Amino acid sequence: MKVACMLITHLPMKAELMRRPALRDRPVIVTEGPDSREMVLDSSPEAVGVVPGMPLQEALSRCKNALLLKADVPYYHALYNKAVAALRQRSPLVEKGEVGCIHVGLDGLDRMYGGETRLITSLIHAVPHHLNPRVGVADGKFMAYVAALSSSGGQATRVPDGGAADYLKNLAIDALPLTWEDRERLRRYGIGSMGQLAAMDLGSVQAQFGPQGRQAWELANGLDSSPLVSDEAEDTVNEYLAFPIPTVTLDALLVAAEMLFGRAFSRAALRGRYVRMATLEARVVLGPPWIRGLAFREAVGGKESAARLLRAMLSSTVLPGPLEDLGLTLAGLTGESGVQTSLFSDVRRQEQLREMMHQMAVRLRTKPPIFKVRNIEPWSRIPERRQALVQFDP
Repeated sequence: MKVACMLITHLPMKAELMRRPALRDRPVIVTEGPDSREMVLDSSPEAVGVVPGMPLQEALSRCKNALLLKADVPYYHALYNKAVAALRQRSPLVEKGEVGCIHVGLDGLDRMYGGETRLITSLIHAVPHHLNPRVGVADGKFMAYVAALSSSGGQATRVPDGGAADYLKNLAIDALPLTWEDRERLRRYGIGSMGQLAAMDLGSVQAQFGPQGRQAWELANGLDSSPLVSDEAEDTVNEYLAFPIPTVTLDALLVAAEMLFGRAFSRAALRGRYVRMATLEARVVLGPPWIRGLAFREAVGGKESAARLLRAMLSSTVLPGPLEDLGLTLAGLTGESGVQTSLFSDVRRQEQLREMMHQMAVRLRTKPPIFKVRNIEPWSRIPERRQALVQFDP
């Protein structure tokens, strides 16, 4: 299976620079998570020593003068999904990974494009140039990802057939799917390269790091059997209008957005359906695009309710400059037509929990990592057998 990995490194930081050019050449840290456990999502090159996944306190100890930004996840996903949609026009087999990472199946496409070189060039041109994408090509997803990391922006790297182990042995362990804490533990043990990890005994690694350690050991040895699973294209509704003259007022933007909501909800695709997320995008005169993602707490099913929530969410927004046009994308389409309450408090709590899970799934674009405790053998003398964590399924 020949796979290409399209990698947009530092996508959150690039997205912030698009709408805030003044941040260029400054140490910036983009954070996510609750205030008590904020983590680094991304950072600028000027924030020396800061890496994704690092606790915010640790990051600030290494870069005290960094500017902190709260992650605008819907905005990042909007840019990411545009790149995914563009790649789906090039290949029928596209799998979404973490934000900024996309795997594309290449088998059988080289003849259509007149060779592998032209095919890879077409993939690179599918993503906007300012995102500076890079591509890796290999016989597996992980090797393609590592090859993309090794590439320069706008270029591609191909891993030689059968040379996975040699290609990996001198590379740092940062590419492995391990938490920042686990990577730091490995370094304290004197293990900084994949070759060093691959030379260790599997049992010892698994005893220290569990299933994640086993997966990392296998990947460091070039063993990757994970299949490429194409994601279903998400249903979206798009509307667009151009202003007669560039507008600089928020009121004009809100009126235009209400018109777009009216057009969208009058389309057959939204009859009897509700939406959970809206994305506004506008071109700014002599400036980068303005993009704002809005996730609704409850699914909305009409122009009036959507416009009312939009006004509340954008009430304090300052436009970056004159807007030339406005585009609206509605996503997270659902068939819900109402919410039925219950007389019983425990049932109501379950319904509220399910609704929260659906909202998180729309925001994260993946199944939320939420678990619940289940009794397995409560009578067992071994504590580990009494209960187990299972994924919460709404």
